[in-house]
Amino acid sequence: MDALAVREEARRLLELVPEEDLSTVSRMLRGLVTGGYDPILASLDMAPEDDEPVSPEESEQMRRGMETAARGEVIANADFWRKHDRAVDG
Repeated sequence: MDALAVREEARRLLELVPEEDLSTVSRMLRGLVTGGYDPILASLDMAPEDDEPVSPEESEQMRRGMETAARGEVIANADFWRKHDRAVDG
């Protein structure tokens, strides 16, 4: 497939993307266009590591959350907020 045909296919596919996923697609494309450089991610990479101690309660919550995720008992953020009648920010 030549470059023009690939671009046309990409445009057609973009029209099929659900509205709630457009911001994700936009971030992905922006990353490709800018060579993957994201100033926010770069600043997070340079930020000092969080050295605040974790309480036993927080540690237990994290353990339970990781177990839940490992079992696949998760839902997408957009689905969660839609279920709880909240707007999803892009």
